[in-house]
Amino acid sequence: MPMIEKTDAELVALARRGDKDAFGLLTQRYQVIARRFALRFIGNEDGAQDLAQEALLQAYLSLGRLRDPARFKSWLYGIVLNVCRSHLRDRKIVFFSLEAILGGLQFYPAPLYETVVTPEKLAEEQELYKIVFDAVNGLSAGDRDIILLFYYAQLSLQEIMILMDIPVSTVKVRLHRARQRLKTILQEQHPEIIPQEKRRKIMVKVTIADVIKIEQKEGQEIPGEPYVIVLYDAAGKRLLPIWVGSFEGQAIAIGLSDFASPRPLTHNFYSSLLQAINVKVEEVHIVALKKDTFYAVVKMRCGKKIVEVDARPSDGIALAVLNDAPIFVAEEVLETTFGINIPETVKGSPNRKGVEKIINEIGERQRQYQVHLKQIKKQYNERSQEDITRANEKFMAAVFQ
Repeated sequence: MPMIEKTDAELVALARRGDKDAFGLLTQRYQVIARRFALRFIGNEDGAQDLAQEALLQAYLSLGRLRDPARFKSWLYGIVLNVCRSHLRDRKIVFFSLEAILGGLQFYPAPLYETVVTPEKLAEEQELYKIVFDAVNGLSAGDRDIILLFYYAQLSLQEIMILMDIPVSTVKVRLHRARQRLKTILQEQHPEIIPQEKRRKIMVKVTIADVIKIEQKEGQEIPGEPYVIVLYDAAGKRLLPIWVGSFEGQAIAIGLSDFASPRPLTHNFYSSLLQAINVKVEEVHIVALKKDTFYAVVKMRCGKKIVEVDARPSDGIALAVLNDAPIFVAEEVLETTFGINIPETVKGSPNRKGVEKIINEIGERQRQYQVHLKQIKKQYNERSQEDITRANEKFMAAVFQ
């Protein structure tokens, strides 16, 4: 049998008897896997290659201690893991994030020293990582390993199954248990570091006070034709302005009025599609403000199933208006610098004069368009046959050029 067709167990047996070519073939089979495994730990291509080579050398020198030659691959995984752990202990750097462990949603692949931050921010992040690392080290050996493998090395459940030689169902159970224990430790010892988005948000019901078109003054250079959706917290006497584009602003203004469009607009079409498949828009939530950008979620029901879809606030608000769904804003968003407290001297309710003005402008544009369209039709009907032939020739030349 050619050497390349031999199993891992057969190659291990030959390598133990001094056949260097046999181990060379094992190296060819697994050096790429070993390098990728190491790369997941340290995030550095050159360093990963060096650690993979070191692990393969240790495997060669330790072949005599391999109990089951058929499990060479998982045994090599373990050696790579230990080599990477040793490397990281020497550097004293932790890569995984608190959000990744608590929520399983994020991972920071780059180490701290590769991020350009202020000294204060760097010290703050290093302190946070130290807290998390100490909490991880406080877990049992089994829980600590499962956390590091899944969130730190970003191994899949199947890869952990191979490495730890346990069923994938056991991997899931241990991972859930380890994460719950770690979360408990952090909540008890450091409740202040639990990410804000993991805490229950206080949602405040709002209505649309108005839609305002921003009139650009001479000398201003505001891109596009901006509109502002003004959300109104009646109970807390607060306003929240959200800047949107002209298309979205006009769509919301039309939805708030009795203006009839000749054909369905885009958001009307979306709403009709949802109704056609028996999906009901139940609520729209403005959940966050990050770097001057608002984030929204549309909560929808399809039968007994409820789903939440990420959306731009303008799209979510437009759907809420068309489906008579309530709108909520997170308290922390209302408390930002964008939120405006209404003075006690201001009485009464919003009158939506902005919406009225926008609708009047849209109506006037439609009337002007109809007049222009009639003029075009009249000119078209008055053309000679020669003009029509010449125009058709130009049209065909443009289409098939």
